Amino acid sequence: MPLTTTEVPTFFGPSESPLFGVVHLPVDNQIRGGVLICGSLGKEGMESVRLHRILADSLARRGFGVLHFDYLGLGDSAYAQVRDDAVANWVASVGHALDYLTLIGAESAAAIGIRAGCLILDEYLAQSHTVNRVVYLDPYGTGRRYLREHTTLFRLSAGEDAHTPGEVSIIGGRLSDHAAAEFAALRMGANPVGAHGVNNLLLVGRPAETDKRVTALASAEGVDSIITGGLPECARSQDVLLPIPFTAVDSIIQWIDGKVPTRTHRAVPQYLTTVTMPAEGVDVFESIERIEPNGLFAIRTLPRRRSPAPAKTVLFFVTANDLHVGPAREWVELSRCIAAAGSQAVRWDPAGQGLSGQINRGPWRRIFSKADITDSIAVARHACQDAGQLELVGICSGSWYAAQAARSLGAQSAILVNPQVWNWRVTPTLLQQWGVQKEALHANAALHADAASDTGGGAGESRTKRLRALLNPARKRTKSFMHNHLPRYVLRVLSRVGLVWLPEDVLTTLAHRGTDVTLIASPEDAEEFTARGGRAALDRLQWTLRPPRLIEIPTGDHSAHHPEILAAIRNAVLPVAAVSSSEHFAVSDITSIESCRIR
Repeated sequence: MPLTTTEVPTFFGPSESPLFGVVHLPVDNQIRGGVLICGSLGKEGMESVRLHRILADSLARRGFGVLHFDYLGLGDSAYAQVRDDAVANWVASVGHALDYLTLIGAESAAAIGIRAGCLILDEYLAQSHTVNRVVYLDPYGTGRRYLREHTTLFRLSAGEDAHTPGEVSIIGGRLSDHAAAEFAALRMGANPVGAHGVNNLLLVGRPAETDKRVTALASAEGVDSIITGGLPECARSQDVLLPIPFTAVDSIIQWIDGKVPTRTHRAVPQYLTTVTMPAEGVDVFESIERIEPNGLFAIRTLPRRRSPAPAKTVLFFVTANDLHVGPAREWVELSRCIAAAGSQAVRWDPAGQGLSGQINRGPWRRIFSKADITDSIAVARHACQDAGQLELVGICSGSWYAAQAARSLGAQSAILVNPQVWNWRVTPTLLQQWGVQKEALHANAALHADAASDTGGGAGESRTKRLRALLNPARKRTKSFMHNHLPRYVLRVLSRVGLVWLPEDVLTTLAHRGTDVTLIASPEDAEEFTARGGRAALDRLQWTLRPPRLIEIPTGDHSAHHPEILAAIRNAVLPVAAVSSSEHFAVSDITSIESCRIR
């Protein structure tokens, strides 16, 4: 059995609509067959990338060639997400991915559906397509159930006023009304074993499953069914890393391993790192890159028509545990609009997050660290050699790393969305990160206990979380008192030693570096900014060559899933990209950028 594996991101599929995926193989390329992982949708799908990598790596160690991928219109694959034919494109994506496994030499294939991906895979099978072995992990019985849960979660997280006419929003994505209706109509079909070439089916489900379609399939003749605890916690959007259901993962690996003969054949991997992506009016290039010394994953989006003058480069930073695609896939679609205007954009994953570095199997990841500061600076230097042509964009912790890069290298501009940490040092964040770590460890321990007992009861509310809820009001009152009553010079000293967060220190440093700073703030973040003396700092910095400006959004959420926040980011980023190219492109190219749409 191979002890080491390879993991390579690649584009694949039709040249006019490329898909993005990651291929895992045994290091000697000798495989027993192929395995396709069909992920879920929205933030649930993005947060499961770590699960995809762990599953794929474990299966590759058993001698399989494995592909996990982004459906058309999602992630880094082609097309816009708000298309009426989105559901048909998702189903077609499964076929393109299986074709790729056949292309590289897989003589048989198994497919694993995860959550909403089970419905997409089931619809593919219903169209008389062949997959030898099928696994459904924690499936939804209907698309309507998925949409009901995730549209409710979106309204609770982003606000009741976040509805966009003609669209249905979920956390991490959007659908057209027509596509949402089509997806809502999907149903888990009858037992596919014996039909369409399916020889074996495994359903991994919850102990207290109430969906009649799922329970009926689990008890159907010829279907292997495994019940495991902890699955609700693995599907719940959280501030910490999404837990990994290792009991379920081990069961899937053992099941596939036992169903496939040990005879191997040689795979011939084919990797494609640069493709043409369709965009409105002007197609663009996209290229997969690795940024050394840590091999960080990045995608650069470039215009097809190169300008003789230096091109503006927009570098996107992610927040907390999100992926390089950004909130609601905004970084992908913005990047393609930027390239259509003649500039370029880079989006990337920090080490141990998304597709960068070793797979993080632990229950949490440090959000603020010196290592990530170093990587942020290295990525900014890699993205653009001329700091005068560099624009940095980040949300929350991502805005902090964007500011760190601007402080070190300089940058023409920085768009900082909902920044919270107004200090250059990591030390002031340690207490906050300790609380998050304790919460993650507690939830992970409860998850393992729950999985072992198969109770499905969940992790419960941690003591750390309750303690933070009790202490936060007192902390806020103390901080407000300090900012309102202590002399300014005392606050600056306390800020230098890392005891308070003072916007003035950060904004003054960036102003002296010549960086044009735009702050975008949701209502709660604007209130926090004011409480820390931020507005007074803006007034004091009006004398600088490029005084920072504040854009307050009257409604919206901190994580920037609300359409008003996303619109504000778009309006701040796109005009700069267009201006940098105005001397080299037609007027029609520039004036259309504000309404840029990905096809």
